[in-house]
Amino acid sequence: MGIEYRGEEILYAVTIPNEVGDTLVRPFNQTTGSKNLSADSIDLSSKDKSGSDYGNVTEEVAFEGIITEGDPFPDYIQQAIRNKQFVEIYEINTRTKKAEKGNYMISSFEKSFGNAEFATYSLNATLNGTTTEETLTTIPDGAE
Repeated sequence: MGIEYRGEEILYAVTIPNEVGDTLVRPFNQTTGSKNLSADSIDLSSKDKSGSDYGNVTEEVAFEGIITEGDPFPDYIQQAIRNKQFVEIYEINTRTKKAEKGNYMISSFEKSFGNAEFATYSLNATLNGTTTEETLTTIPDGAE
């Protein structure tokens, strides 16, 4: 019998370019994450048959977390959306170290600063193209 997954076993990471190449960075203190795949339908209705077929397929990811000192993620995402740059996002299974990655357009990035609450961020992104799978040797560190 299989063992159920807990939410904290799936996390998101982004590739941040720097002077020596790209670094896979895990945004600190992630609190939630989700993926949504949806498809438009093309309806067929004729004298011979009726039915539906796939139209456009859209894949979106969303995740939230607590803004944490020393985390390069919020500043990088803010600059990426301002510069209309795609971001490479990984969805990582921490049990198996298998990851699915793709280039995403950041549809929205919100930072919230409520009184007597932790400052938070929220990201929504839409896939551009396709995803690929890979197995990581290590999982990027989070906040410590």
